Amino acid sequence: MATTTTAAATTTGRKPGGDPRPTKYYFAYGSNLHIKQMKRRCPNSRYIGRARLADYRWQINERGYANVVESAGRWVDGLVYEIDEKDEAKLDVNEGVSKNAYGKRYMTVLLHRAHGALYRRPVSWIVNKGGPAAVCRQIKMSERSAAGPSPHRENNVLVYISFNHVQDSAPKDEYVDRLNLGIADARALGIEEDYIQNCIRPLIPEPPDGHHEHSSGQARGKAAARGVKRSSPTRTGERSPARKGQVLSRPDEQTPPRALARRIRRASSGDIRARGQASGVRPPPVPPWPVRRFRDVPIITVEEHAYISGWEWRSAI
Repeated sequence: MATTTTAAATTTGRKPGGDPRPTKYYFAYGSNLHIKQMKRRCPNSRYIGRARLADYRWQINERGYANVVESAGRWVDGLVYEIDEKDEAKLDVNEGVSKNAYGKRYMTVLLHRAHGALYRRPVSWIVNKGGPAAVCRQIKMSERSAAGPSPHRENNVLVYISFNHVQDSAPKDEYVDRLNLGIADARALGIEEDYIQNCIRPLIPEPPDGHHEHSSGQARGKAAARGVKRSSPTRTGERSPARKGQVLSRPDEQTPPRALARRIRRASSGDIRARGQASGVRPPPVPPWPVRRFRDVPIITVEEHAYISGWEWRSAI
């Protein structure tokens, strides 16, 4: 049975040199198997090797993420990283420790230390060199022989376990893609194929045609290829195939409409009558002229009256 402790375990002797920051070992069994993801989440982390957690089994819980639950006689394989306090704080956030999504336990694992060329290498260095598979090819060793020295029991290794969500379920779609990237890196670093096929593949489907399942270095190579500027082809004296021969006229539906000037002429009644006789069809009658209508305007009459009073007649004789 694997030993489990809840007290914090830090070791200062694991980090030689003048750096006083304490470090600890962290056991990853889920999407953090992907080296490039570990570089983003824990930029100061270093790769130690692969390990096995005894008397536990691997599962996808009801939240849709990887978890380990106790199961006698079973085991969980994963990768071990060396992390410092800053990396651990970032892991706590990513794993949802404050929300009780995962808890922290310090357990005993069977550690297969990495080959000398990979042991305690920064994960950023591995990614920049092309990923685990590329590094293994560069140092001329097979993926299965990347373990190095004989395995030994390592105590006080940090493991994130979900205690509140232990029901078997299906993974989330986005998690399947990330986990397939981690499986590719874990396979390159020596995780046994039998474990992948018997414990992980029943729950995590393989990517279609394997186009998503590539290591960190292969993903980086594709990204680098996208940044290459393509050179323009050299010019020659020959005409392009599209311009050989006579250029066909454009179809009518593609010809832009042109404005047509129209001469408007008012037709008289004689013209309408002549058109009707020529066509043999009786033309419609000409509408009558409109009746003029007069408006009633009020007339104001002014009468003047003269009044004569007091006529005086005098005779001139």
